[in-house]
Amino acid sequence: MYHNYYFINRLSKKLSTLLTGAYLTACFSQNKNELIFGFTLLDNNPFYIQANLDSQLNLWYFPEVLNRAKKNSVNLFESIIGKKILAVNQIHFDRSFELLLNDHSALLFQLYGRRSNISLINKSKAPQSFKSKLMAPNDSQSLARDTDVSTLNEESLEALEKTFDQDIKNHLKNNTQYEQLDFNEKKVFIPAFIASLNTAHLFVSDQGLPKISLFNTETHCFKTDDPIIACNELYKIFTQKYLTQQKKDELKRDLNKKRKQAANYIKKSADKISHLRDRRSLEEIAHIIMANLHNINPNDAQIEVPDLYHETANITIKLKPQISPQKNAELLYRKSKNQKLEINNITENIAAKKKHIQQLDQKIAVIELTEDWKALQLLIKTNALEKTSTTLPFNTFSIADYSIYVGRNNKSNDLLTFDYAKKDDLWLHVKDAPGSHVVIKKQGILPIPKPVIERAAALAAYFSKRKTENMAPVIYTERKYVRKIKGSLPGQVAVMKEKVLLVQPKL
Repeated sequence: MYHNYYFINRLSKKLSTLLTGAYLTACFSQNKNELIFGFTLLDNNPFYIQANLDSQLNLWYFPEVLNRAKKNSVNLFESIIGKKILAVNQIHFDRSFELLLNDHSALLFQLYGRRSNISLINKSKAPQSFKSKLMAPNDSQSLARDTDVSTLNEESLEALEKTFDQDIKNHLKNNTQYEQLDFNEKKVFIPAFIASLNTAHLFVSDQGLPKISLFNTETHCFKTDDPIIACNELYKIFTQKYLTQQKKDELKRDLNKKRKQAANYIKKSADKISHLRDRRSLEEIAHIIMANLHNINPNDAQIEVPDLYHETANITIKLKPQISPQKNAELLYRKSKNQKLEINNITENIAAKKKHIQQLDQKIAVIELTEDWKALQLLIKTNALEKTSTTLPFNTFSIADYSIYVGRNNKSNDLLTFDYAKKDDLWLHVKDAPGSHVVIKKQGILPIPKPVIERAAALAAYFSKRKTENMAPVIYTERKYVRKIKGSLPGQVAVMKEKVLLVQPKL
């Protein structure tokens, strides 16, 4: 944004005119990667430097008024509070400068982009670094480059060209014939060019990533000769416009992702309903079995009989040979009933998802209309756009859009059963063995489909001491029939009105 030596050189010179002879009155941090300095100038007016050293932002701001937060604020570099600023010294051809103090110490500001840092250097003590991960130099002058623009040789010219950032390189490439110049011509060109950089107007652009440029561009929105004003303008543009747009894009991406997920669910659910309705009715097959009991022999695995609903055709029906024909028909009647309940449940879920999509569209529209950072933050804070997700202390699963929770330990079991589950939720546990409590959250007034209960029972068996058995019994009942025995250990409960399922332990 402004991490080139030539802008920093102008900034340090401006600070020198303001801070020489001033006193450092405060140094504190109230946000991560942010350091704030307070000064009293020679005219007794306050002056502040708010340095944001975040690797992504890296902004400098010079507010006229600054109110320190009452909480989450910590003093730093306390040994130099009250010290006088003797001079502001620019490190020669390096993107850093220092404030020289009257106790023979120096505050070193290194504006190195992602690796920017502020350090306190004292020859009699070890250097202190604001960013602990970055090492502070023992001597700031070790950073200086020994380059004399008036007496350039090929080696020093190459070193000087390395101080040009991409903005300067693009200008030289697009507006001069610099690349075509020979060494002697460059020796003449460079001193005049650098002199122009030290006096040129400063342009602030708000297109794309906001930045300060030393060159006039068609995208600039602000022009000044004062580097402090340029920094403040960039800060305002960045925080009020760029960050707002970034946050809006982030929120819209999240909402559009949820919208796409809901739309995919609606499509898959509609396809599932079509499949369930198009296939042969289980109730019709059960009727055909009951009409042909006299034609079915014990242990038949399948039968071929006339189709009651298509008189000219026969139908082949598979049977479970280990149970009677009547039980086969009863099983199909039960599945048919569950199938109807499943279709009704899916239809309700589709309606809920369509309503959810309407709500998401409304939120996206609100974001589009919000242009102010504070208004956007207020929307987020009031939970109008974002819902903070909390990590539950249970394992969570989803089966046919039913949420299933599995306790992780005895304390988690108690929390799940007695604090989280509602009285009409379904509670499951492996029979006669230690294991996790399992809860199926009920949706509306419809009963939980049997396939969902069977899958949850398989989870209850899997998260138990019966995990390795081929088949395991699992009890289930409504949560209101589970109670805590006074004085019992965590996880121990008494259960009433339970039913039993025999299932294979499976994750």
